[in-house]
Amino acid sequence: MKIAVIGAAGGVGRHVVSQLSQAGHEVRALVRTQEQADMLTLHGANPVMGDLTGEWTQVLDGADAVVWAAGAGTSGNYQAIDGDALKNVADTLAQQGPKRFVVVSSMGVDRPEQMPPFLIQVLKVKAVSDAHVQKSGLDFTIVRPGGLSNQPGSGQITLGRQVQGGQIPREDVARVVVAALNEPRSIGQTFEIIGGQTSVGEAVASLPVSS
Repeated sequence: MKIAVIGAAGGVGRHVVSQLSQAGHEVRALVRTQEQADMLTLHGANPVMGDLTGEWTQVLDGADAVVWAAGAGTSGNYQAIDGDALKNVADTLAQQGPKRFVVVSSMGVDRPEQMPPFLIQVLKVKAVSDAHVQKSGLDFTIVRPGGLSNQPGSGQITLGRQVQGGQIPREDVARVVVAALNEPRSIGQTFEIIGGQTSVGEAVASLPVSS
């Protein structure tokens, strides 16, 4: 497949690009700087210059699917990136395609009051944009990981509509994204993931068929 990755230079995005490239997919990666372009070229991507707050749609050229791995991070600019930009991408895909859209969101989006106080603002923004994706008519999958770590991935996770808080390596979040792209059962699904005892492939393949 030809897959466009938005947020490709981030911690999860780099793993997504690398794993997709290793699996033989053609990857187009949206980047803002030449440094990011050089780094992602080493990971096997075809970098496309752009910015989510400006012109970015060229990354979609010829794509069969799109992965959203972007986020405001420590900049605190949640509304612009996690909110407005994600909704804009979903609207663009609904109008011109491709229809397949995998979004990396966050655990606790549906219960921000139970999460650490510093996460409440971004989770509320993500709740609105996730709901927008769910109503977009796209063939979406929304992946909501727990706390992200840079530990090497084990390929073992716990997956569910809601799971108790925990951590998961960014490498394993990327594995879930790649597995979801290859699993029709993941279409129309929103689920949480943390580290666990079930292989990524088995966990994703065991999703109930979306009604």
